[in-house]
Amino acid sequence: MALNIEVFDGQYRITSDEYNVIVEERYEVDPTKSPKWKEGDPTKVRVEYRKPRYYPTVEAALIGIAESKVRMSDATTLEELAHEIRQIRREISDKLSLKVETPSRK
Repeated sequence: MALNIEVFDGQYRITSDEYNVIVEERYEVDPTKSPKWKEGDPTKVRVEYRKPRYYPTVEAALIGIAESKVRMSDATTLEELAHEIRQIRREISDKLSLKVETPSRK
């Protein structure tokens, strides 16, 4: 059984094979935008995942996603960039935190 986890609101997908953790980016494909599309062909937009990147661990994959998001940032100041980095780290941390309830003592 391989991993199949969507992260960052489905913007990325983490999958795996026997040797790697694989990160892919989500793309929506509109067939009507294709130069080969003809009247009468299917028009339903579909989701594809592309650009596979390979990592040795899930932790490395999450770091790779975070670095990619930082590189694609629209930040224009160091303060904006620092804020985005904190948000990315917080989102990863929140997803990985397990909330374990301890039984109450009577």
